[in-house]
Amino acid sequence: MTQTVFKDKKGMSLVEVMIALVILLLVFLALMQTATLGIESNMLNILREEAIKIGDERMSAHRNTPFKNAFLNDTNGASNSPGCCFADDDVDPDTAGNQNVITRSFRNVDVDFTITRRIDNLSTDNKNIEIRVSYDWKERNAVNGNPYTYTITTVMKRPGDQS
Repeated sequence: MTQTVFKDKKGMSLVEVMIALVILLLVFLALMQTATLGIESNMLNILREEAIKIGDERMSAHRNTPFKNAFLNDTNGASNSPGCCFADDDVDPDTAGNQNVITRSFRNVDVDFTITRRIDNLSTDNKNIEIRVSYDWKERNAVNGNPYTYTITTVMKRPGDQS
């Protein structure tokens, strides 16, 4: 059996090992920051997609409401003048005001989505409906006046005579 003999038994010094560990630590810190940024971006995308889904559901409910329905003429006491006010939104006029905040859970975090609407009478035959979905995430919140917001708008036209 042959045995390898090392002529230089010096090895690495403690200083060289410490420098290598510091460099390795800096690389891992950069990787952790990148992973954290990716997770944050992914969560914002999930929240935005949910806000879009909620806004689209509410807008579909409004589009399916008959033009003459009182629900489309009422913004829960808010003025109907263009650009004025948003009122709490609810899909079902019988429970108005009770479903304007929806709580959804993502990655064990509960997020409240606040839905408001504005209905402007453009003319006797046209209405502008705007649905706004707002939600808070980290430092962007309603308390400091800067929540994330998704807005969807449509114009409803009175159906013409079917005769």
